[in-house]
Amino acid sequence: MRRMTGSDLVRRYKAGDRDFSGVNLRKASLQAADLNSAVLRWADLHMANLYGADLSGARLDGADLRNTDLRRANLSAASLDNADLTGARVTDEQLTRAASLQGTVMPRVTALKAAKDFSKLAYTLRKDNLNRDELQGSDLSEADLRKADLHGVCMAEADLRWTRLGEADLREADLGGANLRGADLFLASLSKARLRRARLHSADLRGTDLREADLQEADLMKANLRGSNLYKANLCEAQLKDTDLQDANLSEASLVEADLRGAKLEGADLRGTHLEGSNLRGAKVTPQQLAQAESLSSAIMPDGTEHR
Repeated sequence: MRRMTGSDLVRRYKAGDRDFSGVNLRKASLQAADLNSAVLRWADLHMANLYGADLSGARLDGADLRNTDLRRANLSAASLDNADLTGARVTDEQLTRAASLQGTVMPRVTALKAAKDFSKLAYTLRKDNLNRDELQGSDLSEADLRKADLHGVCMAEADLRWTRLGEADLREADLGGANLRGADLFLASLSKARLRRARLHSADLRGTDLREADLQEADLMKANLRGSNLYKANLCEAQLKDTDLQDANLSEASLVEADLRGAKLEGADLRGTHLEGSNLRGAKVTPQQLAQAESLSSAIMPDGTEHR
């Protein structure tokens, strides 16, 4: 059985390969990978990370999927005949969408029970039951933390994918390097929060308070920041490609060398904003807005020209 890394598989899939029968992908990282119609018969995917992967139409007959993370994976029309799903993190709803499950060894526990087995805090944290010393690096993915008091808490490097944090108090919280992909942060308070290198791809940040927050090198691609308050926020080198920043307050914010390609900036307040070296190619923004910026030195303008 030939060994392959997750990145190798994705690269070969993008190049047009589809048959990966019998490949060894034990503990491979394939989070959110596009593997539509891939052939993975008898593949070793034991303890692999397939969270959010597109496996629709895939052939997984006889595959070793023990203890594999299949949460939010698309299994529509997938064939799982004789596959071993013992301990896999997958829901009944996902499995009902599969094309075939003949001879499949089913998981012994549901995703909810598995979450408890992994000591995941899958309940709404409140101020009176929050152990603030145990959240760094914790698995809080998909947890319901709406309106939770997390003021000043350290959740650096935590797994917060798809977590519901609407209206939560996260002022001055440390979320450096945390994975917040797809998280719901609608109307959350994040003023002066530390989010350096945080992953917020496709997160819902509408109306959030991010005043003076540190978002340097954060991944905010395709995130929704409509109407958010980013006054004096540090967004240097942040990834904001195709991000919705309509009606956001970016006054006096630092977007030095930020990637704003295709960003929606209609109605955004750019008074005193630092945009030196930023890439605004294809961004939806008016000359009047840009004229209010503090600096556009060396910035790539929406039409692709460099500002002098």
